[in-house]
Parts: sequence; C-alpha cells; structure tokens
Amino acid sequence: MRRGRLALLAVAAALAAGCQEETSPAPLSCTGEPDTILAALDGAPGEVRLTDGATLSGCVRLARTDADLQNVGVTFSNAAEDLEVDALRGDEQAALRLGYLVGAARKGAETSSGVGAELVRRLERSAALDGATSPDAAAALQRGLEAGEARG
Repeated sequence: MRRGRLALLAVAAALAAGCQEETSPAPLSCTGEPDTILAALDGAPGEVRLTDGATLSGCVRLARTDADLQNVGVTFSNAAEDLEVDALRGDEQAALRLGYLVGAARKGAETSSGVGAELVRRLERSAALDGATSPDAAAALQRGLEAGEARG
C-alpha cells in the first residue's frame, strides 16, 4: 500500500512539474543601450516598439529573474535620467517620452507580482520633476504617462 502511495505521489509531482509555466526572459532589446529605448520613444505617444518588436511594458513584465530585472532597470533608469535632464529644461518632447516610459513600466509591473515595483519607483522619481519645469512640460509628462499606461 505504501509503495502505491509513493508511486502516486511521484506521478503527481511529475505532472505538476510538467504543468509549470516557463518563464520567458526579457528580450535582449530591453537590456541593451539606453539609446535603443530613447530611439523607440520617438514614437510616443503613439505605438512604441523596440527593434525586435518588444513593448516597454513587456520588458518589465518578462523580467522575472533578479538579473533580468536589474538589466532592464539599468537600461530604463539611464534612459529616464537622460530624459529627465531635458524635461527639467522645459523640453516638452523629453517630458512626454519620460512619461511614456514610466507609464509603460507601470503597466508591465501590474502583472509582475511586485517584482517590478522598485523599478517603477525609481522611474517615477525621475518623472517627479519637482515643479522645476514649465507647465507645458508638466502637461506633456502627464500625456506621456497616460499613453504609456494605455499602450506601453
């Protein structure tokens, strides 16, 4: 009887292991140079896709390992910091692109079980702009956030 239970448990464990969902790594375009992200953001507030077709939200959603998340985080954070500098000077297009990046990261982190929350927090810090920008750039940032959350 005991042998039968062990066999049943072994079969159940094998079936459970076979049913586990495989995790996909973040696409390589998500972890490359920040210039890749910045170039893709030229399409904001419309559709933004990386060179391999990945979306920015997909980069965050698919970054399931610590290493993937760190790599995506470095790339996204560097891009956000570049945009922040220009947005603080009142560059509306930079503010729009920064907002889109943050909105897309928020969208990707919604389904990441909290894994992407720290990345989003860091990006939001860049997007705070602390009132040190023009009202037009602040409005562009908000438009970008909305577009990124909707289409990111």
